[in-house]
Amino acid sequence: MTSKPNHTVIAMGDSFASGEGASEGNRDYYPETNWRNKASGDRDGCHRSTYAWSRQAKLPGEQLSTGELDDNWSARMDYHLIACSGSRTYNVIAPADSKDRAYDNSGELPQINQGYLDQNTDLVTISIGGNDSRFGYVITQCMGPGNPCQEKNFDNVEGKGVPDGPYQGKPLAEAIPDLISDVVAPSIQKTIEAIHDKAPNARIVLMGYPPLLSNDASCLNKVPLIGISPEESQWLNGVAQYLAQTMFETADLVRKHGVDVGYANPQAFFYGKAVCGDPESIHGIVTDLTDSDEPKIDWPFFQLGLSAQSFHPKIAGARLYADTLEAALGAWPKN
Repeated sequence: MTSKPNHTVIAMGDSFASGEGASEGNRDYYPETNWRNKASGDRDGCHRSTYAWSRQAKLPGEQLSTGELDDNWSARMDYHLIACSGSRTYNVIAPADSKDRAYDNSGELPQINQGYLDQNTDLVTISIGGNDSRFGYVITQCMGPGNPCQEKNFDNVEGKGVPDGPYQGKPLAEAIPDLISDVVAPSIQKTIEAIHDKAPNARIVLMGYPPLLSNDASCLNKVPLIGISPEESQWLNGVAQYLAQTMFETADLVRKHGVDVGYANPQAFFYGKAVCGDPESIHGIVTDLTDSDEPKIDWPFFQLGLSAQSFHPKIAGARLYADTLEAALGAWPKN
């Protein structure tokens, strides 16, 4: 490369950023991020997709998408997709000298320590906070039998220094919003600030999460004892809205401290198109497993083996995310 590219883009974060679900089975995942050794238990389940929204989006002034520019080795684009399914904030910013590799994800170093962020980076995209908010655990509680999930007690212990204690034994309706406010928001703030320290000239797009369910999740109630009631669906979408507002406020706070960060909200783009929507752009229950799926880890849901693709955007959903990113960059405030 004889000159600096027009764009240096690093796509970070969790499953919603990696492209989890945006693949027809194994087809669209990069194979090095979708393998499992059944004998040893080793695997890489980062599930980075060629249809990840950061690849589908066109940056302002470009005629081709970021993915097309990258695939064609364009001198205009230096792009790296390092988001990994399952990531929490501590998988992004854990210290490089962690001795026990406890903060690795799928055998990969914490994202901030992988060497891609520097003074030449001009755009970072990241979705993070959903797993910190116990997305998978909450969905599992809602899908199961018994009382409405918002009435069930919180008993999910994270470990790795995450302060779960104050929320144990509280109903989810109380515990999850408190966890988002008290733990997740400061963790997201710390993550944004750490990215800025590594890439001080970059715009940072904090991408939010869509409402997961449309039409009161009616399509999920076809198996006895398994499903989500209308009341649970409304509560889950309310939690998603609360997380969205919290992420917006966190990004706004950090921006006031001099960081060029903005929040991109995909909720309007997904309205009526989530699980059970028309068209449905987010997977519901997926039981066809990909090569790296490990249901006992990804979705420990009774005896039913669920793919990690469950409750994640389809290829069309990743396109809606790309639309969200394009809109956010088009309206980016001038410094």
